[in-house]
Amino acid sequence: MKYRAGFLKVVCACVVILTQSLDAGHVPKKHAASVPCSPRDLAALTRSRVKESLTDFEEANGKHLGTWPPGFPELQVHQNSPLDGSKVQCGLLFMAQGLEEVLEDQRKNLNPKDVSLHKKLRDTISTVNMLAACVKETFKWECSLKPSPPEMPTYAFERKQWSHTLLKTAKEYLGWLESKLIKVQNSKINGKNKIKHIATKETFKKYFEGSGKLL
Repeated sequence: MKYRAGFLKVVCACVVILTQSLDAGHVPKKHAASVPCSPRDLAALTRSRVKESLTDFEEANGKHLGTWPPGFPELQVHQNSPLDGSKVQCGLLFMAQGLEEVLEDQRKNLNPKDVSLHKKLRDTISTVNMLAACVKETFKWECSLKPSPPEMPTYAFERKQWSHTLLKTAKEYLGWLESKLIKVQNSKINGKNKIKHIATKETFKKYFEGSGKLL
């Protein structure tokens, strides 16, 4: 329980810091030095939110939609696929763009009254963007060739199938990314460039007071 509480504190602090950085257009160095983001933990949070969005999506649109045939190569990886920083940044950008399409289709067309699903998707998109900012700040990764935004098909069933496949693929991609980031951060902890995730109670209190209902 103590570990879980500590994990949530780190994630909450990361969310607050990264939300502030996104609003400002950069990651504030002073805050990042006192409470550094944890890519590993934020990847776990992002995967959890995508999973929750997928569950709510299935409740609103159906579970047995099949798989969108072309799939999403930008997010398809094998468990032993190497970690490429540039591809990760591009993949997270593509993921956020795709989820924006899902949200707009649900909000304007398929389920305009399902405000709970809309909020879940908005929160998920925000967390994907926070994760992208976190790994960029931590590892200095850049997307060398930005992917074209995914295009949603025309017909209603195909749009549901497209969205469902995107959410499932995103969840699997984030699971892979989390496992890779665990190895990266463990190697840093064992080496000279140890990543610290320590913050004083006063620092957390300061962030929590201005955090609102981020989680």
